[in-house]
Amino acid sequence: MLIRRPLRQTTIWRGGATLANLHKSLTQAIVRRLTLLVVACGLPVCGAHAQKVGVALSGGAARGLAHIGVLRVLEDAGVPVDLITGTSMGSVLGGLYAVGYTAAQLDTIATTEDWTRLLTDPVDRRDLPVDRKATEDHYLVTLPIHRGGIQLPQGVVAGQRISQLFTGLTWSAHGIRDFRELPIPFAAVATDLETSRAVVLDHGFLPDAMRASMALPSVFSPVVLHDTVLIDGGVIRNLPAQDARALGADVLICSDVTDPLEPRDSIVSFVDVLVQSVSFRVWDSEAEQRRKCDVVIIPDVREFSTFGFNRAHEVIARGEAAARAALPDIQAALARGSRGASRPRPPQPPRTPLVEPESVRVTSVRFDPPNLAPSGLLARTLGLKPPVWVSPRDLDERIAHVYATGVFENVRYRLENGELTVLLRERAAGRFGVGLRYDSRYKASVLLSSTVGRGAGGGGVSGQADVRLGQQLQAIAAVRQPVGDGRAVMLRAATEFARSPFDLFEDGHRVAQARVDLGAVGLSVARSLGTAVDLSARVKTEYAHWVEDVSAVATPDVDRLFYTVAGIGQLDTYDRGVFPRSGVALRAVTEWGNRLGDGGGGAFSHNVAELVAYLPLFRRVSLWTGGTVGASGGDPPPHYLFSLGGANRYYLFPDRDFAFVGYHAQELRGRHVQKAELGVQWELARDVVARARWNAGTALDHWTFDPASYVQGAGVELGLRTFAGRVSLSASGNAHTTWPIIEIDLGNAF
Repeated sequence: MLIRRPLRQTTIWRGGATLANLHKSLTQAIVRRLTLLVVACGLPVCGAHAQKVGVALSGGAARGLAHIGVLRVLEDAGVPVDLITGTSMGSVLGGLYAVGYTAAQLDTIATTEDWTRLLTDPVDRRDLPVDRKATEDHYLVTLPIHRGGIQLPQGVVAGQRISQLFTGLTWSAHGIRDFRELPIPFAAVATDLETSRAVVLDHGFLPDAMRASMALPSVFSPVVLHDTVLIDGGVIRNLPAQDARALGADVLICSDVTDPLEPRDSIVSFVDVLVQSVSFRVWDSEAEQRRKCDVVIIPDVREFSTFGFNRAHEVIARGEAAARAALPDIQAALARGSRGASRPRPPQPPRTPLVEPESVRVTSVRFDPPNLAPSGLLARTLGLKPPVWVSPRDLDERIAHVYATGVFENVRYRLENGELTVLLRERAAGRFGVGLRYDSRYKASVLLSSTVGRGAGGGGVSGQADVRLGQQLQAIAAVRQPVGDGRAVMLRAATEFARSPFDLFEDGHRVAQARVDLGAVGLSVARSLGTAVDLSARVKTEYAHWVEDVSAVATPDVDRLFYTVAGIGQLDTYDRGVFPRSGVALRAVTEWGNRLGDGGGGAFSHNVAELVAYLPLFRRVSLWTGGTVGASGGDPPPHYLFSLGGANRYYLFPDRDFAFVGYHAQELRGRHVQKAELGVQWELARDVVARARWNAGTALDHWTFDPASYVQGAGVELGLRTFAGRVSLSASGNAHTTWPIIEIDLGNAF
């Protein structure tokens, strides 16, 4: 595998080393060991046996980072490490140490990684196609549909980002199948989910072994290796001492952060009872494993939480302190071991840090298995045309694009001799989603959504059914079929029913309430241009019934049966869907319609364009600005009129209802709309924002452009991004309001 190297060493490389670097490291290690033997024996050739020093690292999640401090002390003291084993977090650190990372490099990884992203598996919004961006923030929870029923997932986190991290950090070992051939021989321990037996992983693909060993039950999805379903090795053997002995350790140093059993007065909830009962199995093997160690180092990390990765510095320091206190015992164990060897071994030279490659030459690409999705779609999404030089960061981003299609449970890769193998695991064929929200105008709403089939990313036919319950009712059934070699063109057929109330205002006061009932059947074709642009054309037949439910004056109902032809263009580069910090969004719609049969009404047109852009000014401060222009011609149905009002957008009619602070929802209505807005957003803390905005605009029955006649409004908002969606409290007003308009928005937008 050809590489380009930088001119200087780096402290850490997130992408790992290259195969060429590994060969160099192996050669240096062989020469170094031969030299040490010659020095120790005083002869050109010496057959004397030298003791092997092994290190066993326990599982312990964030507490396991203490092992880094232990390894640092061993390095500083010149203690040799001839082999290493690990369970769970111990397997992660042990595997990286075996590849060639120093303790200092592991420290940098642990303290600079975004553990929140690693442990929650978010998909970067900019990797999603435009149609998925519009719906990604709709759901509170999504569940797989398997064998015709809704199932709970095998784990809360699929582990995609963890797998990508391990793959990037172990480039140098992608071609090594026997872990005993690593610069330091290595083995990890996992648990067979079917038999509850320990599985020693000492061969295969190193990133998979590390990922399987740390598959914490119910948190991370299990890993399937060679038809065996594996979970966290800590379930059966949290301290892999016997595995280090089996690998050949004569002197064994163990670092153990296994949680002790809790005293009776600390067990106060059913969760405590569950954790304690699970710990029984762990502690069944602890005493036996510790007896196999010559030295057991027990860092004092009990006060740290299981997922307290934000305190990595402190945890590592505790490991370092415990190892320094154990140095006399370590030296004594080494001295005892040396008496059993023919010759004592010289001190271990300092470890050489890995060197970061600039790029790697990929000569071919292969997908495994090859039939999970059309080859044209996969090639287009990956966007890699060999032969080509690719950097670690670029390759990681391209793999993320494939994962963002939503077709695969996880996407990994292997680099070997210039061949890039993309490893795919299929997601369940269906998904069921639930969305919840509450807003000041329409109160509580529920969204139920189900998707069956392989979907657009899978290249096959998929069906979707959505039901929205609340004051605004909506039911949609749709079938989609991607076409073309790259599956960039989507055909869609849909039928829809909707019911929504409309508030009618006069001089700032609500004077009536109307209701519209809609039924529609439509066909559309959409063309995706990358992940930011989507162009579509739609033909639709619609029946609308408009009635004023509450009115001082009796008005006749309006019934319309008509067809429309529309063109829609969308651009979306927002970094996130809720309170974005950067990016641009543009939606433009041109629609032309006419009556069908002898129904009322005549021909009409509906044209609108909305542009909003967010510009980061400082690390926590963003400025946003936007504008909306819309115009109708002919005789549009009543529900096609534009409306302005409310601090929050309502999504049942996204091309007609627009937010406008200082006025109530739908307070301003007309055949034409003009709006400009300007705002500033300040991120007070992680996921907590304060916003202030000003807008000016008008809704007109006759088109004219006169900014001097625009009404204006201003508002402030305090918002929070949560796992359940947006939480927002806003206050707004205009020059004529006595009291501010207070609005609440809770949950996902749909």
